[in-house]
Amino acid sequence: MTIIDVHTHIFTDELISALADVGMRSRLGFDRRPDGQVMLTFDGKPRLGPIPEGIRDVDVRLRDMDRQGVEEHVLATAPMLFCYNEPADVALEIARCCNDGFVDIARQHPDRFSVFAQLPMQDVDRSLIELERVAADPVVRGVQIGSHVDGTNLDDPAFEPLWADLERRDLPVLIHPYAPAAHDRLRAHYLINLIGNPLDSTIAIASLIFGGVLERYPSLRFCFVHGGGFAPYQIGRFDHGWSCREESRTIERPPSEHLKKMYFDTLTHDGLSLAMLGERVGWDHVLLGSDYPFDMATPEPVRAVEALGLDTERQAKVLETNAETFLRPAAAASKR
Repeated sequence: MTIIDVHTHIFTDELISALADVGMRSRLGFDRRPDGQVMLTFDGKPRLGPIPEGIRDVDVRLRDMDRQGVEEHVLATAPMLFCYNEPADVALEIARCCNDGFVDIARQHPDRFSVFAQLPMQDVDRSLIELERVAADPVVRGVQIGSHVDGTNLDDPAFEPLWADLERRDLPVLIHPYAPAAHDRLRAHYLINLIGNPLDSTIAIASLIFGGVLERYPSLRFCFVHGGGFAPYQIGRFDHGWSCREESRTIERPPSEHLKKMYFDTLTHDGLSLAMLGERVGWDHVLLGSDYPFDMATPEPVRAVEALGLDTERQAKVLETNAETFLRPAAAASKR
């Protein structure tokens, strides 16, 4: 088996150059500073950085993977490139640029990389078009989307055709926080990431559960990064509300039964929290995920799992087997 990291991000120099011609509201670029640091800029203003070399340079990424003991990355864009607030035709071009770039890298290194495709989620029809275009490629083993789409939660009826198509194609969904809620109260202390990201994952999980998406599409697999936010810790509250509040009784079974059908990455930054996650949802639903290469990543994701002291079978599930179960088998792509 292969040790697979399902939570990684990439945008290369070539991608940023390609995005300059798609009509985005803001022009992306890199600011290379005299001290060697590189910042991602929007309209010439620094927006993100310093940018780790591994997000831009595939050779650096490969060396980091070897050092960490990770054999495969599933490549996905960074959330600031979801661009759900762009016009739909522009968002489609952004998705195409990302997908073509990621697929090209994965084809050059088929033993090291596979791809989560990007979709222009603000337009389901265009998302279906892009899915049709890329889904047959065996390196595409799922899609990555945001925790909401420009303020619309994921249980909105508009997304039903997409869920049906993803289920038909056996393509799983990795959900990453995007433009978190309560932004106005989380400006200080980097709380927009420390609290906002796990909060937004929690909202997405609750929306999919209480909105009945998992009941309508029982074969569709969802994975949440950052250990699922606050949901695994607060699922008892979800169950209690379902049992006593009419407005929460929207599904046939308790929320906790649906939570156990979802998948979660290992990025909790705490061994006790990760141990609780595995006991809560089952170790067969926990996947290795690092958030490579950002500063909020786990620098040694494999060692973080090994430090738990799990038995050989459970450790192998987290590091290897579960990812293969979650991702679409590469050989299945040509049959779709």
